[in-house]
Amino acid sequence: MRELDETLELLHRDARTAPADLSAARARLMAELDAAPTVVPLRPKRSRRWIAVPVAAAVAGVVTVAVVVQTGSAPAPDVPRAAPPTTESTVNPTANWPDIKLMSAAQVLNRAADLSVGATDQPVGPGQFRFVAEHTWVQRGVQTGDATGYTYLWEQQVDRWIPADPHDVWQENRKILNTGRFLGGSVPQSQAPVPEVTDTDQGQWQGRCGDFFPKSKSAKKCDDPADWDSPAFYAKLPRDPAALYAKLQALTSNRGSTPRVMFHYGIEILRAGMMPAELRAQWYRALAKIPGMTVLAAEANLDGRTGVALGLDDRHEIRQLIVDPVTGQFIGERQVAGAEPDEAWIKPGTEIGASAITTGVATRLGAEPAK
Repeated sequence: MRELDETLELLHRDARTAPADLSAARARLMAELDAAPTVVPLRPKRSRRWIAVPVAAAVAGVVTVAVVVQTGSAPAPDVPRAAPPTTESTVNPTANWPDIKLMSAAQVLNRAADLSVGATDQPVGPGQFRFVAEHTWVQRGVQTGDATGYTYLWEQQVDRWIPADPHDVWQENRKILNTGRFLGGSVPQSQAPVPEVTDTDQGQWQGRCGDFFPKSKSAKKCDDPADWDSPAFYAKLPRDPAALYAKLQALTSNRGSTPRVMFHYGIEILRAGMMPAELRAQWYRALAKIPGMTVLAAEANLDGRTGVALGLDDRHEIRQLIVDPVTGQFIGERQVAGAEPDEAWIKPGTEIGASAITTGVATRLGAEPAK
């Protein structure tokens, strides 16, 4: 439950409660702070799955969206759009599907689940490592007052090596590739200095069972059934979609088990890259039961891979889960500011989050899998 609380603490910090509660929370927060600005850390504690999307054409190769998300309103005119990827083949991977635009999210997720049935994971032999790479754009926010501040976008690569025996030494590399783009603020960019890169924003760490920060207050334990980075978490999950949905409700009960929180938690678990293939199909069927799920984009591209985007629009944020229509694999996620963004200085329609997930098997610690 500690892992869930840590992650959900970051879920729309300024908009996850009613307006009256938000005002009170902000008042309490500001009463405890000095006049100095507060920098929202890139990777608080051990959470490593917080991202945002490339919005400049110069980084079109990072995450590109091939169709406009159906949000009900067009993106802000000054938000640059990444160009569609160019490929040698014109084959549409969704061509053998029914018209996706006419399908419900439940139908698409169940179709992805059908494709996942019988899928097997690439085996990780003795001395080998499961490799999980996440190419992301991360929001770095600075709050200077009750309703003032600004937001930048940082590009980051996070690579993790998980040994065949999870009790052995893991490794994680983090690298800031770009300090990103100014998304907006209550002050002009000339008065909004880029936050400094911290010691935990980039570097290399090792630890048994993935315990990269053993001196942290919340110690990471081996075989923790509450930690989605641990195989023990997945071993304890039920395999029936209805039971999985009930489990999601139970895990998020202290946050009201709202569709927004349940969907967020469901994506975070997929992003860890640890879910066994045999469980993924049932996980999709469980997510399909979340109220309000819709098909947001019939074709979305992440790092050169085409997928179908499904998700929720709660007016504050439009969050998408993107699946490969050929294999049913989860390939990443994307976030767009809704009609009423969490931060007043973010314009509706702004791309504010995305990640592309790649997995494989490496033969040695710190080495990428063979192409």
